[in-house]
Amino acid sequence: MPHQQKLMDIQISFIYRKNNNILKSVSATLKRFAAIMNDRARVYVAFVDDPAIQKLNMQFRKRHKPTNVLSFEINQKDPEDGRIVMGEIIISVDTAAREAGKAGITLSERLEELFVHGYVHLLGYDHTRSRTDAMKMKNKEQILIKKIDMYKKKYNKRG
Repeated sequence: MPHQQKLMDIQISFIYRKNNNILKSVSATLKRFAAIMNDRARVYVAFVDDPAIQKLNMQFRKRHKPTNVLSFEINQKDPEDGRIVMGEIIISVDTAAREAGKAGITLSERLEELFVHGYVHLLGYDHTRSRTDAMKMKNKEQILIKKIDMYKKKYNKRG
């Protein structure tokens, strides 16, 4: 029987080829976030550009435009190590950069927010169902962002 890991496992793909230092920093933060989560699940994260996410958005949501984040629930047990594969989170770095600029925050902060948004979708929250569900989802996101911020204040700086 394989060794049972207690920590969440986040697998990150760098399909986007710009801003490598920022993406590496965000990836390290997400890996540390996984270490504080009491969850044995696995989440796949991919950083892509607008054309890539637009193609996925059209294929799966019939929307012919880029979006900031997509999440795809898998929720199946990995037969090799017994972890639950929650799903995949696809984040457009291009869209995140535009949104960060408009919001007056760093690209790192926006990428972290989009990861949390996608992760909360994988937990079963959905802001499109109702105003009440949207509020519950936003509350959960704020709790998780605070966890990331508390970790970063303790070990490094945000952004």
